[in-house]
Amino acid sequence: MSLFKNRYQTESNRLKNWDYSNEAIYFITLVAQNRECIFGAIDDDKMLLNDNGKIIETELLKSITIRERWFFHNWVIMPNHIHLLVEIISSSDVETHCSASLPSASLQLESEFHSESKSQKLSRKPNSISSFVAIFKSVTTKQINVMMNHDANIIWQSNYHDHIVRNYNSFDTIYHYIKNNPKNWNTDSINSSS
Repeated sequence: MSLFKNRYQTESNRLKNWDYSNEAIYFITLVAQNRECIFGAIDDDKMLLNDNGKIIETELLKSITIRERWFFHNWVIMPNHIHLLVEIISSSDVETHCSASLPSASLQLESEFHSESKSQKLSRKPNSISSFVAIFKSVTTKQINVMMNHDANIIWQSNYHDHIVRNYNSFDTIYHYIKNNPKNWNTDSINSSS
């Protein structure tokens, strides 16, 4: 492990020399802090969103609407995580989602782990996966904290997982994994109670 500002930092497993704003299909997973089930519950193989989960859903739907060059093939909100299968169709240097949803201002296949250190925040490329994740986490965290009347509750793990989908078989596997995730909740590796 390396030191950053006298603190140990987990080395990034990101694909070296890959621009995460490039045209490609990405499988992204964001997990709640401590894998707490704060977005709802599974009942009869279906996800039932609570108020926090409804905030996540609203922001995902906004993301789908405002990101014209991104195609969301599939996504699911689970009790303690979300999965997204996103295709970046065309790169753009324009950040189209900076404040669109700010309140009041407005598989398990080869995963990669990311640390959102301050140095990375300074160098995030617009329209990139890391830029999307940082903004999405920030917006949803603020809204959930306002709703719960908290000042600064941590909602998300600081890391996220991504996988670049390289062929149709992998795409098909991931697509169906996401689709069947609520049905398979009891055996899900992210399920903290399994």
